[in-house]
Amino acid sequence: MESLGNRGPVVFVVTLVLIIFATVFTVLRLMSKWGVTRKATSDDFVAIVAWVFAVGVAVSIMIGTQVGLGAPDSEILPQWYNPLRRCAYAFTILYNPALMTTRTTILILYHNIAAAHPFLRYASLCTMALINIAGIVLTFLNIFQCHPISAAFSEVDGTCIDIVSLYFASAPINALTDLAILLLPLPILTTLRIEFREKVIVVATFMIGGFATLVDVVRIFYLQEPLKEERQIDMSRPITPTKRPANFSYYASFSLMWLSVEVSVGIMCCCVLVLKPLVMRVMPKLLGGHHGHPLPTGTPESHRRSDISSDPRFLNAVQIGVVPGSPLSASSITRMDLPISPRTSDLGRIDSPVSTRPPTLSSIPQQPGNDDEGGTMDFFEMLASETPSEDPHSPLPPFQSTQSRGTSAPRPSTIPSDRRDALQNVSSQMPPQAFFDFVNVKSKVVPRNGDSLAVSTLFFLWGFAYGLLGTLNIEIQTLLGYNPSRTIALHDAYWAAYFFGPLVVGYWVLKREGFKATFMAGLAIYAAGAMSFWPSSVLRSYPGFFISNFIIALGLACLEVAANPFIALAGPGELSEACLNFAQGIQAIGSVVSPMVAQEALFSGVDQEDLFRIQWCYLAVGLFVVFLAVVFFYVPLSEAGDDDLEVMALQRLLHAGLDKDDRAFGVGARHLVLWSGVCVMWIYVGTQEVVSYFWTPLVQHIRPGSDPFWDLAICHGVFAFGRFLAAGLAYIGIPPRIMIGVFIFGEFLTSLLAMLLPQGSAALAMLILVLFFESAIFPTLFAMILRGQGKHTKFASTATTMAISGGAVWPSVAYGIDREHMGNSRYSLLVIAVLCAVCILWPALLSSTRVLRRWVDPKWSKQRVGDGVGTPGPGLAGASAGEAFSCPPRGDA
Repeated sequence: MESLGNRGPVVFVVTLVLIIFATVFTVLRLMSKWGVTRKATSDDFVAIVAWVFAVGVAVSIMIGTQVGLGAPDSEILPQWYNPLRRCAYAFTILYNPALMTTRTTILILYHNIAAAHPFLRYASLCTMALINIAGIVLTFLNIFQCHPISAAFSEVDGTCIDIVSLYFASAPINALTDLAILLLPLPILTTLRIEFREKVIVVATFMIGGFATLVDVVRIFYLQEPLKEERQIDMSRPITPTKRPANFSYYASFSLMWLSVEVSVGIMCCCVLVLKPLVMRVMPKLLGGHHGHPLPTGTPESHRRSDISSDPRFLNAVQIGVVPGSPLSASSITRMDLPISPRTSDLGRIDSPVSTRPPTLSSIPQQPGNDDEGGTMDFFEMLASETPSEDPHSPLPPFQSTQSRGTSAPRPSTIPSDRRDALQNVSSQMPPQAFFDFVNVKSKVVPRNGDSLAVSTLFFLWGFAYGLLGTLNIEIQTLLGYNPSRTIALHDAYWAAYFFGPLVVGYWVLKREGFKATFMAGLAIYAAGAMSFWPSSVLRSYPGFFISNFIIALGLACLEVAANPFIALAGPGELSEACLNFAQGIQAIGSVVSPMVAQEALFSGVDQEDLFRIQWCYLAVGLFVVFLAVVFFYVPLSEAGDDDLEVMALQRLLHAGLDKDDRAFGVGARHLVLWSGVCVMWIYVGTQEVVSYFWTPLVQHIRPGSDPFWDLAICHGVFAFGRFLAAGLAYIGIPPRIMIGVFIFGEFLTSLLAMLLPQGSAALAMLILVLFFESAIFPTLFAMILRGQGKHTKFASTATTMAISGGAVWPSVAYGIDREHMGNSRYSLLVIAVLCAVCILWPALLSSTRVLRRWVDPKWSKQRVGDGVGTPGPGLAGASAGEAFSCPPRGDA
């Protein structure tokens, strides 16, 4: 029997020290805001409320340690039982309001300073709404955790919810909101045009908030201890405070302590953000007073401040507008007098734009007695006064596309000479050009060299996370023992999301904001779905798993809407199928690796202990995807507007001797290729998912005794090889309509043979070949549908992605056939054979007329030397005619 000590003293000391620090930081905040800047804002009052709740949390824990919290059951006196329950109940009521108000304080601060940054303003409001809704719901759940309520803090009999599981289940919400608070201001912070030392201090100040996320992870670890003890109780029996496992107070003490630490650290983080005025008043050298620019010798500082507003250059600068990113504070105005020669060549440059919204004198911070070279000026006032860049090549906040922001700098000739002199003086104070080269995203209207490397990486990571989550789902369904009808419903929930994701989110973000924003939106939804698996697995909730499957597929659907056309458009038009097959092959490699990693490194067998490992995997995948979304914000990706896509399509039709209104079988060629292709995609994905869903029973029927897992690993490898092979065939000039016809016919033949051959290795080999022939159909079909769609390309991508929802229909049909034949899964292969027989009509249709052949054949995308038909122009058309970035151009076949 393990000897248990008393954790109470450690819990008491840590809680006391942290709440003292939180109190000190709260006092310093009020001194900085109310004493130095003499400004009281709403976030200050919310911070005070948060501190009051934090004190209540800490006091309830410290009193609890005096009546048995942290002690084993053998050391808890009978008279301590009720006081201990009351302390625990008080803690559960105060914790969520403390956490909610702490985070609301920071978000109110963000909102107040985001007048010039719409994304930060609206994102702060959305995050604030999520935090407060979740906080209020959790607070009421804690208040009414027992029926009757008095059962929570007395010896009255009653029925209670499992409060430990509730805290454990809500952990991802806390981690996700902490990450949101940490990441929201980063796009603005990393583009601030301030001195390096000050930028380091500012960014480091915000990164302190990352410690709150680490505290989240630590407290989740300690919450596992009491939860593991509770798992030893019969989970079907009602839980009350009097029916806890042995030594529950001992195991729960550290988790309560870390919950208090989380609240206190949050208080300190929200206070440290506004301490710059106090630091500059007390220790001005710490932040480098005067920003490192000494005043000219013999010039009294007070004289400089009083005369600056009458300086003609100052007035001209206000009239013409200052350069975005250079806040018009007293310190920045003073620097206009520095003897730096202006860079006249910067006038009119794209990377040196002029704001179209000049600041007014009232927007300049003027605080008598507190304007020591901006030293006591709050950093957030500076951020609020900073005008967002109108430069189409500057780094944009998320969901702000380069397409809709095309303001350029006025030409020098259009600026009066007096204004031009003032502009030269202002722009001479800007950071060197190397700085702009570092922060600016040089976007073009078309994907260019290097862009596909980032997106191909996305494909691999996407495939890895997809394969890992697929394995986790299987493991947890096995652990919880879902029946076949529930399993097929979970499968259908996943694929049904592909119908709604592109329609509700993907198309509108891609159309309005561009590829990068769609990648980030998809990854954000994907991360939310991965994290939602955590509470579902903790609570063992089937509806929770159903919703989690739907959310994660919603995010993947948004990714598909943007990722597939991006790769197809990235290289020469004649290599669209080759590039997309290659990228999808990289995704398939990720799908090969992740199940093996999960099987060998995580799960040797399924038991209660594995449940906790699965939960951590869900959290890790969610955090990793959030990190990936942040990386994509800083990766310079190009965009393609509808007009550019239309130019490319018209040029290609010119090469092919076609017109956009050409018809085949009485229907417009563009519409015929699009909608017939969408139907084929809807059918094909169904065939793919029939094999995927019934894989284990199929292997058991075709070759009894074979290991389905390793057979599937071989199939995934063959699947990846098939896509790379298809990329090579497309590269050497095999027409995609012929290639896809061969692959569809191969799938038809091998599925039929796998069903008809007797049990043994031959039938299993045919089943493996089914996946080989499936491999190239999706990327080849997707690229063929997009060809020639012009300004409708993004809509075509949306419709094609929605067709992937066929994966929810045809496996259900096969499930019904399987049930009719008493679980003989080989009959499900009949569905594949019939559907492939229908799909093979599509390449036959495309080969039947000259118009359709020339519409889909890629060779007409290439400008032939000396043909005398047009000249590729700039932008996307020119890139598609010659420049590839992951697929090198080939010679004419």
